Amino acid sequence: MKKLPQHLLDKQESVRAATTKAVSDAIIELNAQGYNTRIKDIMAVTGLSRSVFAKPHIRRILVEYSIVEPGDIEPLRENGKARRRDIHTILAEKDGYIDRLLFENDQFRQECEILRGQIHLLTCKNVLMDDNDF
Repeated sequence: MKKLPQHLLDKQESVRAATTKAVSDAIIELNAQGYNTRIKDIMAVTGLSRSVFAKPHIRRILVEYSIVEPGDIEPLRENGKARRRDIHTILAEKDGYIDRLLFENDQFRQECEILRGQIHLLTCKNVLMDDNDF
């Protein structure tokens, strides 16, 4: 089997890194704007095709940002044969997924507390306005 030239391997790696960065930046941007991020939204922002999101390096990012579930990741392939995934890698991916869900849960709880406070203030204001009507 013939080995690929090093400059071609370097180019592939740089394209892979650029794609990874573009996807990460798009997810961060969409999350910052309050969107419920989906692959379809990331495709619109980055201009990448749907097939890119099936590649292992992109799937890891999607798992990290909780866009897909960890079970959706296919085993990595080496020389055409399925390779067993390292248990530490799987656990790290799942831990990252859990951490993101816990963070999201905390954010929603804080938002809920703020909204409850606003409702309470509006209710009190409404009661005061009704009492002033003689």
